[in-house]
Amino acid sequence: MKRNLVLILLSITISSIAFPKTPYSEFRVGYFNPKDAKSGFLLGVHFGRMIDESLSWGIGADYFQKTFQDLTEIPDPDAPDPINPTIKSVNMEFITRILPVLFRINYERALNAKSPLYIRGSAALGWEFVWNNVNNYEDGIEDKRYYNGFGWQVSGGLGWEISSKAVLFGDIFYNGSKVKRNNTSNSEGLPTWEELDISGIGLKAGVSIVGFGF
Repeated sequence: MKRNLVLILLSITISSIAFPKTPYSEFRVGYFNPKDAKSGFLLGVHFGRMIDESLSWGIGADYFQKTFQDLTEIPDPDAPDPINPTIKSVNMEFITRILPVLFRINYERALNAKSPLYIRGSAALGWEFVWNNVNNYEDGIEDKRYYNGFGWQVSGGLGWEISSKAVLFGDIFYNGSKVKRNNTSNSEGLPTWEELDISGIGLKAGVSIVGFGF
């Protein structure tokens, strides 16, 4: 099934490149809750071409970053009354960055000829990258880990026409990906690796503009 979907996406891309259509751009913000990392906000862009009045294809990326700090808090003994400031120190800091780069097929259509309300859906395949930094300030240790792997997304939502070329939208999406690092063999000669599951549900909202792009 995955192979058939890839072939369909490739055939649509080739036909679209052979017959250039109107460009479009999409700018979005959102919230994502990956399974093996803490939830946080994301920013994304998507550029592509229209195939017809309802279908389009393009390539996009979403940048996700979540920072978590282990803090120690103590009252400031030298603060004058009646204020009560707190002295904070960072013991450890964890930073997770996720960047999926995906090829996407989109469907968007008005409910009827006079309605400003649109229904939206998309399917995407690509590669996803994860950078994880851990700074242990107490022990002076810094650990950096890089993961990557295949990923896919599906989404659906609604849009509201704000002009003849632009639609405001809100989508719910599911990201499916397990990224890996350290592909090695153990002492028994068995293949081993470190895996991070970044599958999860999220929300995106933004604006889609037809006629603006590459």
